[in-house]
Amino acid sequence: MDPSANELMIQSSPVPVDEILEALDLSRAEPGSGFLEALASRFNARVLFESATKILRDARVSESREKPRHPEAFWREHLERGSGGTCFARVAAFDALLSELGFEVARLLGGVERDFDHAALCVRLGDKQWICDVGFPLPALLPWAAGAVETSLGTLAVSRTPRGFHVSWGRGVPAGPSEIEIFGEPASEAEFEHRWRDTFRKGTRFLSSVRLSRQTNEQVVSFARGEIRVDDRHTRLSVPITQARPQRLAEIFGIDAPLLQEAFAIAGDPAPVETEPRLTAYLETPESAAEAFAAIADGPSYQRLWEGIAEVADAQIGERLWAWVLLPPASAVTVPPPKLTEEVTCDRDRRELSVHRSLGGREMRGAFRVEEHSGKTYLVREAVLPGAGEDLLRHDAHRGRLAGTLSVELLAWARLIPSGPASPG
Repeated sequence: MDPSANELMIQSSPVPVDEILEALDLSRAEPGSGFLEALASRFNARVLFESATKILRDARVSESREKPRHPEAFWREHLERGSGGTCFARVAAFDALLSELGFEVARLLGGVERDFDHAALCVRLGDKQWICDVGFPLPALLPWAAGAVETSLGTLAVSRTPRGFHVSWGRGVPAGPSEIEIFGEPASEAEFEHRWRDTFRKGTRFLSSVRLSRQTNEQVVSFARGEIRVDDRHTRLSVPITQARPQRLAEIFGIDAPLLQEAFAIAGDPAPVETEPRLTAYLETPESAAEAFAAIADGPSYQRLWEGIAEVADAQIGERLWAWVLLPPASAVTVPPPKLTEEVTCDRDRRELSVHRSLGGREMRGAFRVEEHSGKTYLVREAVLPGAGEDLLRHDAHRGRLAGTLSVELLAWARLIPSGPASPG
């Protein structure tokens, strides 16, 4: 049942509204869709989704009913230490802010991995209602109706269910759950608190490891298992943080380093699985994984990627190992060209080509492969980056140029698949 005007609950808490708005770099305004959109966007971009405070709260508070960190504490710690919280804490804190600003708000429950492990908000503006999910978070407000909402991070597809709404999205970069359910019936304060306390069960994801995430309109910057990731709609930069991890994370995310140190001491601080930074581009294709890989699974087929770009010389093609020299087209040669050699190792079982290129004294490594996620097939082009890779965390334009090069190679691969180019995702 949809929440009607008299069912919408205003659950306000005394929070320092003016200080919060200053931290969000926003001014007070009358409740409206534009102000709501700005508040949600700034909240997602400046208030971290992070598990460190949940880990500390669970360790310090023994009584189950006291474990939820309510809005007063949430906002005080954010203003003092740059912290945020996970789903229920974020929803309660944003509810308190919206209510103090005069919005009509109802808390909703939902499911990501199981029923009632998720929360969101319904906000009424005049005769319209909006789903505002800062708990996951979703990158846009959703109308209280079935449909599709386009965002720079992907398309959010909303459909009705007997209990409320099902939301799914297709991003060019597969990451975590790609669908959630949001229940339409407003949750009572007692029910919300009960479900919130249940998220402190031992062994749950956000009590087992320190995770950080910040979402802007263009990208998601996250940390888990020793690695920073920067995801946009089609590419992922992965940078292992191997030294002084709390300090580096504090610099990148603006959160207090001692807070992170305490959380790592409780939950552990594992080393990253990969020791080298990587940049990966993804492109969804309607074909099966086997059909997609078949388009480049032998030497002559793979060479077609270079048609019109380079000429292949001194080719040596075996069953699993191919090697050649790549030269610019004869018409483009004005001076003796540099010698670019390429070796490709084919692993058909993994549907992967490992690529090693050498140009002068520079060595370049990477891969082409096919991956399957949530029933979808992705063409993947990965490059191993020289150095620590942290400069790309600071220089987004440079990351974008490298990502563009990888994306062009994916498009060339997509054109070799009999059905034609892949979906942009």
